Amino acid sequence: MSRTLAALLGAALLLGACSSDPEPKKQEAAPSQSPSESESPTPTPTPTLPSLLAGRVGKPNGPILAVKIDNTSLAHPQAGLTKADVVYVEQVEGGVTRLAAVYSSLIPSKVGPVRSARITDIELLRQYGTVGLIYSGAQPKMNPLLRRADLKLMAGGRGFSRESSRPAPYNVIGDMSTLRKRAGKVSVPTRVGYEFGAAPAGGRPVKQATARYPSARVGAAWSAKRKRWLMSMDGRPAMAAEGGRLAASTFVVQFATVQPSRFHDINGANTPLTKTVGTGKALIFRDGKMYSGSWSRAKATDPTTYRMAGKTAVFAPGTIWVALIGRGRPVQVS
Repeated sequence: MSRTLAALLGAALLLGACSSDPEPKKQEAAPSQSPSESESPTPTPTPTLPSLLAGRVGKPNGPILAVKIDNTSLAHPQAGLTKADVVYVEQVEGGVTRLAAVYSSLIPSKVGPVRSARITDIELLRQYGTVGLIYSGAQPKMNPLLRRADLKLMAGGRGFSRESSRPAPYNVIGDMSTLRKRAGKVSVPTRVGYEFGAAPAGGRPVKQATARYPSARVGAAWSAKRKRWLMSMDGRPAMAAEGGRLAASTFVVQFATVQPSRFHDINGANTPLTKTVGTGKALIFRDGKMYSGSWSRAKATDPTTYRMAGKTAVFAPGTIWVALIGRGRPVQVS
């Protein structure tokens, strides 16, 4: 992607503004002018450049919302992940995983099951600016940190309901239309650490890959028919509540430092912190191939930069899945 194209992408950003939460005091609106009989309102132009986070042509760089979603067996099938721009897989207590799904170019009608935030989310999401964070709650000791973070917090209240077909606490579903309005003015994508386009030369052909957490597995199997990596969790196909298999256009395994934090869950298990500022190795899977690469992020406000084949990484357009995993953890490929 040329610098000129990058500049055009930045100019194509659409700024989204909605009402805030809690409800602001009403301000008197300025009088509007109605068009004359010979005039008609100017329609909003349809974007023609790829969206920055997922490379979707004709889709906007809209307000950035992040949703915490359970990833244990009782949470499946999950709702809303097929429209995510980026899905992060994080290690939580007991070595299992939880998701942080980032939305901008497409917004689903429903998401869930929505679960609680973790300390990893604060640093991870800072690279996107002011993000609307949708979650079900957090440990009381962590709430002050969340409130001080550059996040628009939405936990409970308008936009949340419980689905009778799911057992609690895996039945909290978010209505994204309402929650988007609650978020108020949040950031839109401005820069990312990768590009979209044709796959670079090289790469090793692989059929499937499995990243192993202490008590969980995240797998991706290449489908030449769908041109996507079909996701699995703990050896089972990961299904979407809307129907079909969850899939990634690009699957990234990002090796990072995972360390104990000062937080614990209700059972006393330590909450791990994944450090997403720094540098490390990465495996990038796209178009049926694996590329050995790297990631770097100098400070929390910087985007994560990925490299493959010695250059800025080029991803396939569509949903990106990133498995944040401890350094030295096993990844099996075949």
